[in-house]
Amino acid sequence: MKFPSLLCRCLLFLAAGILTVTAQNRAEHVLAPNDSIEIRVFQEPDLDTKVTLGQDGKVSLQLIGEVAVGGLTINEASRAIAQRYKQGYLVNPSVTVTIGEYARQRFTILGAVNKPGAYYFPPGEGLSLFQAIGMAGGYSRVANPSKVWIKRAPSAEPIKLDTRKMPKRGKSGTFLIQPGDVIEVKESIF
Repeated sequence: MKFPSLLCRCLLFLAAGILTVTAQNRAEHVLAPNDSIEIRVFQEPDLDTKVTLGQDGKVSLQLIGEVAVGGLTINEASRAIAQRYKQGYLVNPSVTVTIGEYARQRFTILGAVNKPGAYYFPPGEGLSLFQAIGMAGGYSRVANPSKVWIKRAPSAEPIKLDTRKMPKRGKSGTFLIQPGDVIEVKESIF
């Protein structure tokens, strides 16, 4: 009888950990174009709204017009909007911003993987290089895991990684993929 009880406790701890990480990810999420957010102003229901960030990272709100929230976290966006309402409209505004829907963001993986192509990030979550390779069906038989290149839009030089050595480094060996990254897994030469 102790085993099911222990199993239930372990599952509860695991679920609590996942919920905490998900809540942290949402609070730390940096707002980007096409994210949908819900804005609530305490005791001002006429100002409550749901909006989608434009390509310039701005939202248009009643009374205050456009506010740039792109590149801000949820908490920073709440403060920025409250500050704008405080400038001549509300005495002490309390603004809450929540994510309605995350913008769909993609990365591309090419080369020696089983299912090369473009993939979407899981909504509201980060993605490691190993998770990205897993989404593409893993390495193919001819892959060379010591030659993985990441091309990021702004930089001219690709980032070269040896994924064979990464697990040995523990957490410091985790490489996070960014939206727009192009990953290429090179083939091994026989």
